[in-house]
Amino acid sequence: MQKLYTQLLEAVSEPFRYLAPSGEVFFKTNPSYLDKVTPARTLSISLTDLECKQDCAHCNGHYLKGMYPLSRLSKIDFSAYDSVLISGGSSAEGEVPIKKHITSLLQLPEHLRLNLHPGYQPPENLLPLKCKNPVVSFDLPTCDAVVKEVFGLDHSCDDYRKLYTRYCEHFKTIAHITIGLAQCLQGGEAETIHFIADKQPDEVVFLVFRPTPGTRMHNAPVPGIEKVVNLLIQALSSLTCPVLLGCMRPAGVYRRDLDILAWMHGVRKIVMPDHGLLSILSDNSVTINGYQNCCALS
Repeated sequence: MQKLYTQLLEAVSEPFRYLAPSGEVFFKTNPSYLDKVTPARTLSISLTDLECKQDCAHCNGHYLKGMYPLSRLSKIDFSAYDSVLISGGSSAEGEVPIKKHITSLLQLPEHLRLNLHPGYQPPENLLPLKCKNPVVSFDLPTCDAVVKEVFGLDHSCDDYRKLYTRYCEHFKTIAHITIGLAQCLQGGEAETIHFIADKQPDEVVFLVFRPTPGTRMHNAPVPGIEKVVNLLIQALSSLTCPVLLGCMRPAGVYRRDLDILAWMHGVRKIVMPDHGLLSILSDNSVTINGYQNCCALS
């Protein structure tokens, strides 16, 4: 166990090693496994192909390019997949047009699990899909600045919190919280963790802002490692549910440092974890469980 701790600590960039837990604390977190999520068996479907009228500042429709367009869905061999992420571009009001395609979604093969990414719309629009027992991935903004300046919507952070609460009344709803999306020192993440803790969720997914070329926020800074790690520590101490590290986070050395520190503090499920972390865990005979569906379904 001491060897594992030493190897992990040495793999973190020297300026950030102080963020690691002490050996005594680390050994108490029961560091016996990692759930590695590689969502190869989840097909991401865009209901709007490449079109998005909302045009968020951090995305500008960029990530629609990585989804399979609805217009070509008849060509898919669904036997290669266990689940589908139903997403796409949003209307100017922030709504992914799931209601418009209910009939088509009900005709999807029965073996497919559904992960719905609805954007901003009432849960009643999705109720006809309850027979498929879907999971809802709900983006929970951390402050009004994210809603208005990044999402470009005339809503408030409180509006989203009320909507999240309504979704939880009808569906298994997984909050996705993006750290650093608000380009200010106090981005509201700590308050959002406090809010979500009171709701006793099944799990919470944390994402980390990464600037995307070609978007209006391509030059925006990533949040500091210290901020992200401290927020994860807060979440681990205040939430009784699993805390996940989701797919969106900066790459390279940043990801290596973050993934290792997150795991050392107790985050046990990580999407596409850093290879350095995986190598050290394997070298120390730590169990690595593999999951091939998106993290909200794994």
